[in-house]
Amino acid sequence: MSAHAPAAERELLEGDARITAEREEIKYLVPPERLEPLVAEIRAALQPHRFTGEGANTLPHAQHFVTTIYFDTKARTHFRAAQASSHSHVKLRAKEYYDLHPSLAELATDPSQIVKYSPWVWFEIKRREGSRTLKRRFRFEKRGVPVLFSGGALSVDALSLEADRDEARAGVSELVSYGRALGEELRADCLVNYRRLSWQEPTGALRVTLDLGLSYYPAPPDLWTRPSALVRSALGPAAGVESQAVLEVKRRAALPRWLEQALSRAQLSSVNFSKFVAAGKAVHGG
Repeated sequence: MSAHAPAAERELLEGDARITAEREEIKYLVPPERLEPLVAEIRAALQPHRFTGEGANTLPHAQHFVTTIYFDTKARTHFRAAQASSHSHVKLRAKEYYDLHPSLAELATDPSQIVKYSPWVWFEIKRREGSRTLKRRFRFEKRGVPVLFSGGALSVDALSLEADRDEARAGVSELVSYGRALGEELRADCLVNYRRLSWQEPTGALRVTLDLGLSYYPAPPDLWTRPSALVRSALGPAAGVESQAVLEVKRRAALPRWLEQALSRAQLSSVNFSKFVAAGKAVHGG
């Protein structure tokens, strides 16, 4: 990364590096009736975290959503590996982020006016060994995604920010190498949509996320060509939903005492839960 890159771009890349560094991840399923007191304790101890780089939404009171696209082979190689072992596997996914502004609903003349998103997705190659995870994460323009999975030559113009072009090249190179070694064609397999709340320490040593209203969908045929965000209402009927919220604690140091106590008061125990596996079962029937 160039030392002369704009401050916003440096913040984007440095913050992303902290988020994707090797760390331990622990998951919990939270029943609806235990959410409010748990969220109150987290908010009292950690600052909310949100994207502040290029294209960031600065309007207040936005609701942040994620649509995650999981990739797999026709034989569902990755699903079967993740289902067989929650402790050692590789996941390939792309995330689209968008915000909803309910406060603008009365002023909007079209539903799209209360949705804000940017036309790129964040690719992640996520490797898990035990409770430790390591991710390669890079941003790619949404309309250029089919090139990555069709054997076409990668164009420099398809990469996103100039400042993170090297990171995108490295990510694409790793993705292409992985696909060649796999020996099977990769394709979009299933989608998960959810609302996300997140908190993080300034150093990135501790990050807590809460995903609400998980819904699972098959990949639509116009996934990469539609000009609008992958909002829930545009994905058709859900193949399945998760009634509980998913809490993830991502840390590179000891779990703080306050969080241990909050989890204990909420009567939560860690679980092996995979959005990818849950979506794959809902969409394909196991």
